[in-house]
Amino acid sequence: MAVFTTFPEAALARYLAMFGLGELAGYTAIESGIENSNYFVTLRQEEHTAEFVLTIAEDLDFPEVPFFNELFRNLDRAGLPVPNPQQTLHGMTDTIFCGKPAWLFPRLPGSHPDNIDQRHCEQVGVMLASIHEAAARSRYHRANPYSSSWARHTLEQFRHQLSAGEADLLEQSIREYENLDQASLPTGIIHGDLFQDNTLFTNGELTGVIDFYHACDDYLVQDIAITVNAWAVNDNGTLIDELANALINGYQLVRTLSAEEAELIPAFRRAAAMRFALTRLLSGGSSGEYKKDPQEFLQILSAEKQETAG
Repeated sequence: MAVFTTFPEAALARYLAMFGLGELAGYTAIESGIENSNYFVTLRQEEHTAEFVLTIAEDLDFPEVPFFNELFRNLDRAGLPVPNPQQTLHGMTDTIFCGKPAWLFPRLPGSHPDNIDQRHCEQVGVMLASIHEAAARSRYHRANPYSSSWARHTLEQFRHQLSAGEADLLEQSIREYENLDQASLPTGIIHGDLFQDNTLFTNGELTGVIDFYHACDDYLVQDIAITVNAWAVNDNGTLIDELANALINGYQLVRTLSAEEAELIPAFRRAAAMRFALTRLLSGGSSGEYKKDPQEFLQILSAEKQETAG
């Protein structure tokens, strides 16, 4: 179930009135995603309609909201195709709906891409580096919620749902991540979740990046590794070299990687796979009915282990 917060239509209409953008003409739950409640909202003003996205944060605390507000502002000021929250009639972008942090965004054009090719990946690499550059202007920071201690605690919590081989793969990756966590590499604010379903394309051109709620301070190369795993991996977990190279080359059109960053991408890919395998285990809780399958990332760890052994 992607939507956790529901409400009567009258409550939504009262909330939207704060923005002065028109009357509520309709709304539809967005069934994708596993963490926030999202709705497409249509507003009508005289004979014109406009489309928006309402996001209700399910897991964020109110003290974290200023970090996201400033991040949205900085990315928008840099001219990047990201959703910038609408202001209320009183100039507020962060609002409360159903007792939770909420934002109203313009709906960006485009759709999620299919049949990924090198051109898609190059554009995503350029965008990722541009996000890193623009986010560097932020004054607010957010600690990485997926530390090595979080990973070890989560593995122990869900070890009983894993085979011995799967648990061993994750254990090895956590130990490697603990060593990576001591590296002296460039850090900054990362997107942290730049999967295909968080991008929008129109006629092959990147027209939007959404869902910044994993953003936090981390190694910049970790964001590259997360994105390579999302865009350049076969169904069996093996790397598609031409797609990975296109993404990394696109990134370096904006920001050049250090030699150490480039060398450590495989290790950070394993750390990223471990992270997402664990977050997907968490999504199923004690029931084991996962909202997204952790096997996708366990396969990446297995393929990487075989590659390293070879």
